[in-house]
This record gives sequence, C-alpha cells and structure tokens, in this order.
Amino acid sequence: MVIEKFRKRRAEMGIASGMKELTQDIASCHEDRARRLGEIKEGAKQVRGAARDLIKTFQSSRKELRTELKEASAAWQELTSVKVKSKKQRKED
Repeated sequence: MVIEKFRKRRAEMGIASGMKELTQDIASCHEDRARRLGEIKEGAKQVRGAARDLIKTFQSSRKELRTELKEASAAWQELTSVKVKSKKQRKED
C-alpha cells in the first residue's frame, strides 16, 4: 500500500512537472511570436517608407522630364517655323 501511494504521488509529480514545462513552453512561444511579429511590422514599416521615397523620386523625375520635353518641343517648333519662313521667303524672291 505504501508503494502504491508512492507510485501515485510520483506519477502526480510527473504530471505536475510536465504541466509546468508545458506552460513555460507555451508562454515562451507566445513571447517569441510576439517579438517576431514586432520585427515583421517594423520591416513592413521600413519597406513602406522606402516605397514612398521611391515614388516621390519618380514623380520629381517625371516633372523634370516633362519640363525638359516642353522646352525641347518649343525649341523644335521654333526651329521648324524659322525653316518654313525662310523657304517661303526664298520662293517669293
């Protein structure tokens, strides 16, 4: 009878010990997941910031290119109108 009580108590202690370990593992995993989630969120924030910067750079580049193209078009129009005028004057002379 004493041996049976001892075995029962030992089994109960083993269960308690196992439950304690399981609880610690669950808590540890939760902390790890929370930390990793924080890292992922921070990485996503950095990627969004970089994407915004890239878009702003593209927008400013497009504006500069548009201005250059307008200037080049105006210069081309002026050149072609001067050539046409000079051809007309030659024909009239």
